[in-house]
Amino acid sequence: MSVKLVFLGTGSGKPVPSRNVSSVALFREGETFMFDCGEGTQVQLARSPLRPGALAGVFLTHFHGDHVNGLPGFLGTLGLNQREESLAVVAPRGLRKWLRALRDTNILGTNYRLELTEVTEEGVVLSGDGYRIEAHALDHRVDCYGYAFIEDARPGRFDLDAARALGVPPGPMFGKLQRGEAVTLDDGTVVTPEQVLGDARPGLKIAYCCDTKPCDGAIALARDADVLIHESTYPAGNERTAHKRGHSTSGDAARAALEGGARKLVLTHFSQKHPGVGDFLPGARAIFPNTIAARDLMELEVTRREV
Repeated sequence: MSVKLVFLGTGSGKPVPSRNVSSVALFREGETFMFDCGEGTQVQLARSPLRPGALAGVFLTHFHGDHVNGLPGFLGTLGLNQREESLAVVAPRGLRKWLRALRDTNILGTNYRLELTEVTEEGVVLSGDGYRIEAHALDHRVDCYGYAFIEDARPGRFDLDAARALGVPPGPMFGKLQRGEAVTLDDGTVVTPEQVLGDARPGLKIAYCCDTKPCDGAIALARDADVLIHESTYPAGNERTAHKRGHSTSGDAARAALEGGARKLVLTHFSQKHPGVGDFLPGARAIFPNTIAARDLMELEVTRREV
């Protein structure tokens, strides 16, 4: 069992032939969740293995063009594709005003329902079957939130020997215990899940932190994350410039991953002044070795922990 991440755009500011602007898609059990939707995202999605019809929600960090300009066209395309299911769209305050202006000027029209959530404080912004998505405030030049996709904990491993020793017969009772239900044996003995299941196994946490300078929200997103996707607009050593502009360096991203106890760091949102990623990795890996740099259309499988 795993979750797939697809990086649809890894650049900042403007799209260039070698690198599109910000968007990451998360695919889990038949549903896709998109974080940011910069210009050209739907073209990148068409180049990926993901299906637009599987989209369950779009989460915008803030209203700078390199993070949102692709959304109006993409929403329109979903309508042209005869989408009928509602779509969750989550963003900071101003989302309704922005979409209303697009509708009033006939730029946007949808034949399906948009379920809009304007984020004004930290907390859960969407929940579903076995997961929730939390927002944490970041420190950028405008209102900005990062998001964490968090799965519910899974039941512990089933101890077959313990179940047999307690007299539980193979069959439906095994399934009930694995689902967390107590069972009653023929002699009246009650066997509880705690007697045959190990400790609960954590679900995945995948965090998306973009755009921000170092702040408490970035640490909260990184805390115990299996994967932290963190902006890295500038290489390490450019902190003064980065922070003045409300951004982070690759060193800042690595420090957030280290302090938060993340297991893997993925750098993204690179300045287009750096066509390659070689300038970004050394400074990050000196602080947090398990760091990689995203590239457009890169796919990353994230496997659930078993302990």
